[in-house]
Amino acid sequence: MTSSVRARRLLGIGVVGALACAAAVGCSSGSDGGDSVVGALACAAVVGCSSGSDGGDSAKALPPNDKAAIERVFAAELERLGVRLTRGALVDLKTGKPSAAGTHLAVYVEPTGDFTPEDYARGTVQTLRAFIPGAFERWRGLTSFDVCQEPLAAVDTRLEPPPITKVDLTKAASRKVRWDDLDLARLLRDAKRLGRRALSVYAKAEVRNTGFYQDASVKANTSIRTTPTPAPTSPSYTR
Repeated sequence: MTSSVRARRLLGIGVVGALACAAAVGCSSGSDGGDSVVGALACAAVVGCSSGSDGGDSAKALPPNDKAAIERVFAAELERLGVRLTRGALVDLKTGKPSAAGTHLAVYVEPTGDFTPEDYARGTVQTLRAFIPGAFERWRGLTSFDVCQEPLAAVDTRLEPPPITKVDLTKAASRKVRWDDLDLARLLRDAKRLGRRALSVYAKAEVRNTGFYQDASVKANTSIRTTPTPAPTSPSYTR
């Protein structure tokens, strides 16, 4: 069942990529009414039909708007973390619609094996560091970024499940983060310091309730909200 669901999830993503040059489409995450947000922002991911570039040329300053091409850049680091890229592309945040010229890069990762809530808590920073600040340095046209950790296919059989965690930040905010020694406590503190429009951190209740996440919250001197708040959402890949 697990392999079947995963195969359908990845096959659906592959089909969308094949149709990308004919029409841009987005991706959805669903919602969880029992979750709360530490500075939540909309979770967005889209697919378009531009090839882009990984160089610093101002005329080719955006990443390839293609999941497979983006995955190749970060595959080694993601494999080390025990996750894989399931979705990744560009979005125009001004319209909230797919755009080959979008300057927001959104990526989704899924564990390749069993993952506990504490693994997700630790992965909040680990998966962010796999992409940032490298993506901003590699593609100078990017202005913002988000990464979502998805549940295992065996846990949530939807092709586009709501995220377990999500970090969203702007390039300007990235420049104000001390990446060399970043941990969850510092990330939460930076989110509070910079404000939700610059940097936001979201986690489901099961992750926020882990000892690891709570210890980080105490160190960051941030409160863990208990008021139910919907999970981040985004346009659907199939729409």
